[in-house]
Amino acid sequence: MEALSPARLYAWREQLTPEARALARSLPIDEPVDLMDGYARPLCLSLAAMVTGISRGDAEAFHERAQRISASAAEPYDSALRDSAKSASTELRGYFQSGPEALRDSGFVALSQTMPCILGNAWFGLLQFPQVWSLLHRQPGLMEQAIEELLRYAGLVRILSRTATTDIDLNGAFIRRGERIILRIVAANRDPQRFSHPNRVDVARRDAGHLTLGAGPHACVAANLIRMAAVAITHPLVQGFAAANLSRPIDWQGGSGFRSPKSLSVCLTIAEEESRIGNRE
Repeated sequence: MEALSPARLYAWREQLTPEARALARSLPIDEPVDLMDGYARPLCLSLAAMVTGISRGDAEAFHERAQRISASAAEPYDSALRDSAKSASTELRGYFQSGPEALRDSGFVALSQTMPCILGNAWFGLLQFPQVWSLLHRQPGLMEQAIEELLRYAGLVRILSRTATTDIDLNGAFIRRGERIILRIVAANRDPQRFSHPNRVDVARRDAGHLTLGAGPHACVAANLIRMAAVAITHPLVQGFAAANLSRPIDWQGGSGFRSPKSLSVCLTIAEEESRIGNRE
């Protein structure tokens, strides 16, 4: 609780926001740019260093090991990836011997590797609804609502597995103790009985209860950190550019655990009136 307190989240946001704004301003206009390598990954690596208390140089040095761990989480049934991740975890753990458990090696992997994947999925969802990007450009105050909706619509985790600890009859389905249950999070977040028009991105949505970051006692311990980072990184991008259009097909990565864009090549444009103001200046 102390490691991820509101005061700490505020301090990290104050550090991350100007860096995101500066990087967003440096992105080219009307030319293809990969939002993953050119924007998401550098900022998330910087955030990972910030939160875990290591230098940016160390963060870059640890990147390859963290990448191996993330690849195994994306495809948990691949034994070769699992062995590689186990080795990488052992190596990485030695560098994070102090500080809160959530902010050690697992926190570094989550922020440097998983966070860009979350952003890539959210931005891909946003690109499918250009009118929503336009709305957020004009009304940036809606960003927090929009991030929550994008987490529902384009959340990262596809499935989770659980083992039944007792016999249970769940809505007519009898599950025996010890049986393995597959939870399809991606399907639950698009359940038409729970969400009206579930295949749309609607920033005014009032349907609550998506499972992207878990729920109840199984909620993600860093849920508020993820929300803060998603807003802080996405806000300058959408505020600075009136529209974004894919410049080539998505290059996907991952597997049954989660999938995300390996690259997200887009052309960013600014509004005509903003272009005129820039020319006058």
